Formats: sequence, C-alpha cells, structure tokens
Amino acid sequence: MSESGRPAARPSGARAVRAPLTDPVLPLAVLGIAAVAAALYSPMLTWAVTGGLAGYSLSGSV
Repeated sequence: MSESGRPAARPSGARAVRAPLTDPVLPLAVLGIAAVAAALYSPMLTWAVTGGLAGYSLSGSV
C-alpha cells in the first residue's frame, strides 16, 4: 500500500504498449544513421539538390 492507504496502481496495458513506442532511442538511432549516410554521400546529395532546384526554375514553375 502507498502512504495514502490505497494500494499502489499497476501500469495499465496501454501504458505498457505506449512506453516502448515513445522511447526516443529508435528515432535518435535512425537520425544518427541518416546523418552518417548524408555525410558520406554529401557531394552527390549537393548535386542532386542543385539539379532539382535548377530543373524547377527552368521549368517555368517559379
């Protein structure tokens, strides 16, 4: 029992399911892997973005 005299509450099933889904470890790991991949492919990504912006501006969309 707790200090108030009531029995201690047990975690509900929803909380047991929600806790692993809201843990920040998985999103941080994914962002870390994406950062490493972006660093390794930065020249290619730079040209891809530049080419995309050039194509957008030359297509008359601007």
